[in-house]
Amino acid sequence: MKTLGVLGGMGPAATVAFLARLQALTPATGDADHIRVLMDLNPHVPDRNTRPGEAEVELGAMARRLAAAGAEVLAMPCNTAHAQAASIRAAGLPFIDMIAATTAAAKATGAAAIGVLATGGGRALYAPAL
Repeated sequence: MKTLGVLGGMGPAATVAFLARLQALTPATGDADHIRVLMDLNPHVPDRNTRPGEAEVELGAMARRLAAAGAEVLAMPCNTAHAQAASIRAAGLPFIDMIAATTAAAKATGAAAIGVLATGGGRALYAPAL
């Protein structure tokens, strides 16, 4: 089982909710069956809507730190920050793209209409993907 690195803190409650869902949905019969998770909960990432270049630098640094700490795959429970995914991928680890995964799941159901609650930056990512 691979070690998951989570780029979090945007916002902190979303990261905690993601970790709770990860734990709840893992088919584990005991503690040792759960996924090892390394997390960088950083609520000081510059605003992804108004300071995207600065956010990209910080997200890339977070990804590299998680890789150095032993993460083997990365995830990030912030839709808007996926606009800076290139800097995360540059850390050289597989990145679970939430936009792509959500879009694939929605398309697989044959849904004709999808509702997305997101910032303007999040809408800009989902609209063309859907």
